[in-house]
Amino acid sequence: MKLPIGYDRTSEFGSQLPDQDLLKRLRAETHAVHEELDHLFTPFQDAPLDHLGSFLAAQMAGLTALSTAARVPHDENTLILLSETLDRLEQDCRYYELSVPVLRHKRDLHPLAVAYLVIGSRMGTEVLRRNLIKHGIERIPLYFTPQDYKHAWQDLCARLQGMAGAGPEADDICASVIAGFHLFHDAEARTRDMTGKFS
Repeated sequence: MKLPIGYDRTSEFGSQLPDQDLLKRLRAETHAVHEELDHLFTPFQDAPLDHLGSFLAAQMAGLTALSTAARVPHDENTLILLSETLDRLEQDCRYYELSVPVLRHKRDLHPLAVAYLVIGSRMGTEVLRRNLIKHGIERIPLYFTPQDYKHAWQDLCARLQGMAGAGPEADDICASVIAGFHLFHDAEARTRDMTGKFS
């Protein structure tokens, strides 16, 4: 999904609160698009067995697009997590014989934005894993295998807190995170078109 026409990369938060650190600005500006994405996957959370294949295919599509949209140099912690996650998703998709949509994208994303999305997603995956167990799913897909992300997340948050919330790089990172979330919106829509799930 493309950013809205006329999207202004200069945030109202950045202009009004020049002393705000980048982590606070990111949380404020991406809250809405993050909530929208969570809402799209609510059917999976409510009935995970019915939507498991579609969810895995959407994650594979979104993370694959995210990995190829990332601008170099990549963050080492992100590369490790992303590589492990994609490997596990590939095995899951083969096991369930899933068709994965291919997303087209044009922008290159700031590496810190990709790190924010990738490492942050592993936190959400841990919550989803507990939900699968709660619903009695016997075979938990490899995608939900716990990963050691906490130190990487703490390091990333500390780095973002040390960066100014205003300025060209801050604008670039915020826009890149929003664009990354839209990749997953697109992945959900494309998967829904193919499978009829998430509705």
